Amino acid sequence: MFRELVDGTGVLLNLDTAGYHGLNSLGALIWTLLGAGMSLGHLVNEGRSRVRNAPPELEDDVAEFLEGLQQRQLVVVSHPAAEEREAANRT
Repeated sequence: MFRELVDGTGVLLNLDTAGYHGLNSLGALIWTLLGAGMSLGHLVNEGRSRVRNAPPELEDDVAEFLEGLQQRQLVVVSHPAAEEREAANRT
């Protein structure tokens, strides 16, 4: 469960583990964009377009953030090539 706060930050709550995680404004933006199923590249591009003075290492930061979410079992990161192979094997 995600709750965006008035200041643009947010809080994630894992209902299975009762663990909660604070998000800065970039984390809250990424979480919101994940709902649209964006790829890492799209997330980075959106971050660059919406965050003033985005750091050059934004792609690494976003990838690290997603990895942390995955480790906390808050997201499942899919790899399009693997999904395409699985779909082909089912047909």
